[in-house]
Order: sequence, then structure tokens, then C-alpha cells
Amino acid sequence: MSRSSLAAALVVFSSCLAQAELRTPAEFLGHEVGADRQLADWATISAYLQHVAAESPRVHVEQLGRSSQGRPFLLAIVADEAGIERRDGFRKITRALYDPRTLSEREARIEATKGRTIIAVSLGLHSTEVGASQASMEMLYQLATREDALFAKIRSSLLLLIIPSMNPDGLDIVVDWYRETLGSEAEGSPPPWLYHHYAGHDNNRDGFFNNLNETALWSKLLYEDWLPQMIVDEHQMGNGGPRLFLPPFDDPISPSVHPLVYTQLGAAGQQVVNDLTALGHQGIATSTIFTAEWPGSVRSTGFWHNMLGILSEVASARIATPLYFPPGSLSGAGRGLPEYEQRANFLAPWPGGWWRLRNIVDLELDLSWAFFDWAAQHTEDLLFNFWAMNRDAVERGRAEAPYGFVVSAKQHDRTAIKRMTEILLAGGIEMSWTDGPVEIEGRRFAEGAVVIDAAQPFRPFLMEMFDSPRYPRLNEWGSDEVVQPYDVTAWDLVHLLHLDLQPIEASGTLGSLELQRLTAPRPNFSGRRDVENWWHLSAAENASYMAVAKGLARGVEIRRATALGDDGVEPGDFLLRSTEPGTLEGVLDDADARGRPLREISASASARPLRRPRIGLYSPWGGSMDEGWTRLILDRYGFEHERLRPDDIASHKEGDGTKLRRRVDVVLFASDSIETLRDGRHPRGEESVKLHEPRWPEAYRGGMSAGVTGDRLEEFVRSGGRIIAFDEATPWLVEEMGLPVEIELEDMSDDAFYAPGTLLFADIDRRHPLAWGMPARSAVYFAGGKSFKPIAWPEPTAVVATYAEEPLAAGFLTGAEHLARRPALVEIPVGDGAVVLFGFSPQRRAQTEMTFKLLLNSLLGNGG
Repeated sequence: MSRSSLAAALVVFSSCLAQAELRTPAEFLGHEVGADRQLADWATISAYLQHVAAESPRVHVEQLGRSSQGRPFLLAIVADEAGIERRDGFRKITRALYDPRTLSEREARIEATKGRTIIAVSLGLHSTEVGASQASMEMLYQLATREDALFAKIRSSLLLLIIPSMNPDGLDIVVDWYRETLGSEAEGSPPPWLYHHYAGHDNNRDGFFNNLNETALWSKLLYEDWLPQMIVDEHQMGNGGPRLFLPPFDDPISPSVHPLVYTQLGAAGQQVVNDLTALGHQGIATSTIFTAEWPGSVRSTGFWHNMLGILSEVASARIATPLYFPPGSLSGAGRGLPEYEQRANFLAPWPGGWWRLRNIVDLELDLSWAFFDWAAQHTEDLLFNFWAMNRDAVERGRAEAPYGFVVSAKQHDRTAIKRMTEILLAGGIEMSWTDGPVEIEGRRFAEGAVVIDAAQPFRPFLMEMFDSPRYPRLNEWGSDEVVQPYDVTAWDLVHLLHLDLQPIEASGTLGSLELQRLTAPRPNFSGRRDVENWWHLSAAENASYMAVAKGLARGVEIRRATALGDDGVEPGDFLLRSTEPGTLEGVLDDADARGRPLREISASASARPLRRPRIGLYSPWGGSMDEGWTRLILDRYGFEHERLRPDDIASHKEGDGTKLRRRVDVVLFASDSIETLRDGRHPRGEESVKLHEPRWPEAYRGGMSAGVTGDRLEEFVRSGGRIIAFDEATPWLVEEMGLPVEIELEDMSDDAFYAPGTLLFADIDRRHPLAWGMPARSAVYFAGGKSFKPIAWPEPTAVVATYAEEPLAAGFLTGAEHLARRPALVEIPVGDGAVVLFGFSPQRRAQTEMTFKLLLNSLLGNGG
């Protein structure tokens, strides 16, 4: 036997020995994965992953970072022994294929024959969808041990990057609640609080903003470290219709995505449907429910990076509790599948019967093997097509305007430059900056301008972030009825960050510039802080508010200007001073806040002292995603707060409004419906399947009782408190407190007015303290929002913002005339306090950064 043959035999022999010591998941857990009413928590799953990695040379596990609540965020890399050993080499091949500017077509074809398709697999993003994370243990075990031809091919052709749980915190929240409620009437219910600490179900709306730790780690994996050609994102959906959704997706699609992304997605999906049908699986639907035009989810953002983003949605059980579906009880899925019947996109309906967690696990595993098999068969094509799509992006950037963009260093809010560069760098965009003044196409730019060449591989993502598209208006087949989107339809950074951006219109402009490559986010401040006495911060910059919150927490003296000073101080600006050495400098550094030193406050300036607001944030039982995102902003900016539950507000005791006032200065209501605020939120069953619905224990069922709550809130405000309410919560508050405004848009049909997630222009009264630091016109995020009509009141209601004459900035809007020139933000004086009503979302998903100031000003009060 040759030396090489002997070495190969020893590898196989040692692999067999290792696998002989590798325990099955059932042996490790003491029960089968997916067994009725059995769930493994994150500590158990991660322990099994480490066990597999320790015993199998085909699996490597590493920690990428920490979750939002500090749990390990793990990655399992799976391949054959050679793939694991040479993983960095395969990563270099993919890095070369990423850049057609340095690799010719001939070289790309050669590299494609030497490389391996890299697939990133995300499991358990929504933690009530328990099947995928539970299946991860069996997935790794089978990939590590099975020796049949299919698995040998998968291991030798691919590098699999498996995230066993995209939400470890939520996994434990759901498992703990499920175990606690087993055998009770709450068994199988979702927890009565968010199952991601901040985002709940909305953690799949953070794909490019990267506000959450988990999404930021995922983006780094995709767009910086590995550049996979394919993403497989495994979810669950409602239980009363099809058993599985797979691509192709429903309309609309995005014109900025390369057609090869969609054609390959369709080819893979149809092949997997065929394979699963051959295995006997039923109830598989395609081309319905789920669309592919939005770049915000953890798999769809990859479309704009020339990566295939596969979505699978398996029907749910009741967490780990089985459900029985009588014949005839199942229903359609809406557009594309209006009735539960055989169609071209639903060829083998499932007739009904028992549906268990193990059914979900089996489907998750079988669809995974099928997608891996498809990729293994097409690995050379996938690698070369990745290069080809990147080449087309570069060539299009060279051939048509805009050829790039210049983002001035002098923004209304200079914090926006840092935030923009964070988002674009995380999305793999290449940028440069000017280290001196420069003239570009007739406009002078100061040092620090960001310059972006459009001729780069991820150009589709760049254009999507900087474009202002109108959402497509599609009609139902054979009808004039417009298909209405159900969620976000606008997302560009130009409006969300209020960027001053200049497109480059001439093809030769960039070649004449001397630029420095930008490799890290641009800081908001650089240089020395010579703090002699006072430090002046502009109210126009979000970073100033962070410095103020952190400074108040550390005992820094802070005043807020209420009038124009002769030293450049504007109304709303902040003046900070500390007698403790290094304290103020530390606050400014932590917030990355700009500003300038002042020896003394101008005699012409009126400045009131600020004190730390005591904030109570209402949190209904059942969880509120809008409340969660609000908490994220408050935590990030350093505004301490406490969570208020229904019993904290809806007290029946006389005088409890003033008692609440002694506890907090501000009560903040995020966007929740009248029903949720008044009656509470309840776990939902599928109405189409008449099954017993789980019920939470009594302590978690209630809302705020009508009448009594309004009296207590009025006591709170009259004694000097402030109440702030966002969009959907405003009708409830107006009704409860008898406030002097009429809520508009309440009784209009969707045909007459519809704006599900749209950016609208609003004109801002910058003289009002709530609008200090704002531009005169800003885009605001409108989703189920309102407008207001003030009516008679002893003191005048202040209109702080008004929807513009032509309000649509980006997205989908029907019935613009019903918003034009209507009040969008009002402040109503009540006794010694005030109520602030937002008709829009100033903090939507922590992405509407330009309007954060409206919220933060509301928290700080009118100047002191």
C-alpha cells in the first residue's frame, strides 16, 4: 500500500472510531428529537453541538459572539474531513470569485471547478417555531455519520455553515414557558412576553440595519467572513393551511435583484418539491403568501448580494403539543392559493390528521437534504454564477448613471454619516473618503466626505439603500383590484437618515479623485476634547442626546438652551459641565458626540437646567414589538426606564394617578391597538380549525379597564406628568382621557386609504421644543398611523408636525389626499403636564433615526 493510501485509510479508520463514540441525539437527550411535549433548551442543544464537534472530524463548532442577553451565538461548520481542514482555502476561492475586477471569466471558471458551494443555514429565528432548532441536533448527527452516497456527496461538495439557533434567548424563553405550562390550559401557548428581548417576531425585520446582536453577527458571517452562494432560512407558519411553503415566491419581485437569483431560487425550489413529493410528503405550496421584493429579512438581504435566499415555512403544531385536523378543516393561504384545493402550485394537498413536532422535524430535515443535494449537483454553476452576477453588477456600475455617490460630511445630523457607514460596511459595500477639500461635478465638499463607486460587486444592495422606489401596484389576475402589501414598502437610507447625497452623473469623475479606502465606520467626532468649562452640543445630532442621557446618569450638569445665543448656540442645544475630572470627557467619548468648548454661557442665551426623566414604558401582556424596539432605543441611548404593566396604570384606587406621578415623570405608550390596551392580548388559535385554544393564566390576560384608567392618567398629567403615545395607541388614549382631538383615518376602507409601511414627508415646526434639532421637512414612517383634528380646549393644542401637501416620499400609498396638510404630531396641555400624540412611528424598528429626536425631545420635556 502506498503512503498516501495508508494515510487515507487511517483517516477513514480514525473517523469510524470517533463516530463510534458519538452519541445519537436520542441517547444524549433521553428521548427522540421532536417527541411530543419534549423540548431541549439552548444549554442542552449547544452541549450536544460541542459533543458532536469533539467526536467527529466533520464538524467544527465556534462561537461567533453573544446574543442580546449574553448567551453564546454558535456556528457549526460541516463538511468532510478535507473540507474542514481546507475551509480557509475554500473561503479564499469564494473571495476571489466575489471580485470580477481581479478575476477574468476564464480564471473564474477554473476557480469554480476547485471550489465548494458555501451554504449558510439559519434555524430557529422565531423561537415559537421550535422545530428547526430542535432538528439541528439530528441534522448535525446525520451529516456527521451517514455514509450513503447522498451524504458523501453533500460533505465532499459543500461547506455548510449552520446556525443552530438564530435566537438563543428566545429559545429558552419559549422552552421555559412551555415546560411551566405543561398540563395546564396554557399548554402550547406562546409566552405572554416577547420571545426576543427587543424584537419579538420582528427580529426578521433587521436584515440590513443590524440593530440586534444576532443580526449583526449573521451579516458579518454572510458579507464579510464567508460570502456564501446560498442561504437556507427555515421557518414555521400557521397550522391551518398547507404543510410547507417553498420557492418560487409570489409577486412582486425587485427589479434591482439579478434575474439569476430568482431563476436559481425557482429551480432549486421546484426540484426540492419534486424530491419531497417522491418521499411521500403532502401539502407543499409554492408561489403564494411570501414575496421577494424586500431586503429586510435575514435571507432576503442576500438577494441584493447575488446570493440565493431560500425560505421554507413548515406548518406549526402547538409548540410541541400535537394537533388534530379533521377532514375538511384546512383552508387556503390567500393570494395564490385562495382555497385549499389542488392547483398547479399545490399539487398534493394534505388531507388532515395528526400533526406533531416530529412531523415538523422530519420536514425540516428532508427539505434540508434536498436543498443540499441540489446545491451539490450544481456547485460549479453556483460558484461561477456568483462571479457572473458580481461581474454584471460591476459592469452596470461602469456603464450607467449614477456611477457613484458622494455623501457630504456636513449633514443636518452628522451622526448619520457614522450610521450610514456602519450599515453599508456591514452589507459588504466598499467606500472611500476624502482627506481634504474636493470639488466633484461642480460642488465643493469638505474633508471627510464619503465617496462610493457604484461599479462594485454588491451594487444591487447599494442602489437599494440609496434609491427611493415607489412600491409596485399589482393587480389581481383578471381584476382591477390592487394587491395591497401587508408590511413595510419603503426602506432607503436617504430618507431614514436624512442624508445629503449627490449622485455622480459623469463616468470619468471617480477616476480623477484621490481617495482613502474606508475600512471602519466614520466616527462622529475625532480630535482632542479640551473641556475648560462648558461643552456645547447641537440638538441636531442624535449623538448629543446619548451624551445627555449618559451625562445625567453620571451627575454631569446639563442645561438646555431655549433661545438663540450670540455664540452660535441654537434653541434646544445642550450645554454640559462637570467638576469631576474626566467625567465629561468620558461621557462624550462613550456617545461619540461632537461639539465645541465654551468658556461660559452667553448672557443672551436662556438655558434651563435638565434633570433625568423617570420614564415608564407600558408593556402589555403578550408582548409588544413596538414597545420592544422602543426599549432598544432607550437602552442604546442611555435613558433608564421601568416597564409598566396593566395593574401599574389601571388602578381602581382614588389618587393613584398622583401616586404614579411620584414614581415616573413620563408614561410612554408604544403602538398597540385599542383592543390590546383595553382588554389585553390573548394567544390565538386557528379559527378555521375549531380546536380548543390555549389560555394564559389569569394574571397575564388583562388590559387596562375603561374609564378608571382615563381618570388615573388625567390625574397623572394634571400633576405635571407627560404621556406620549404612538400611532395605533392614540385613539385609545384620546377616548380614555377625553382629549380635545378627533382621530382621522379611523373609519376609512383600505380601498380609500392604505399605507402599510410607507415613508411620508412631514413639515416640522422647528420652533416648538418637541422639534428642536429637526430639519424643516423630514420623512416619517407611517404604518397604520393617524392624523389629528384639534378641537376647542382651554389651552391651544400645539401642532408640531403636519403631513406635506404631496406626502409620499417612498413606498405604497393610496389616498394621499386624506393626509395632505393634516396634523401628524400634536402636544395637548393638561393641567401642569401635557399629552403628546404621534400619528406616525418615530422609532419604527429602531430604523427611523431622523425622527428619534422627536421622541427624545418628548422624553426630556420642554427645555427643562
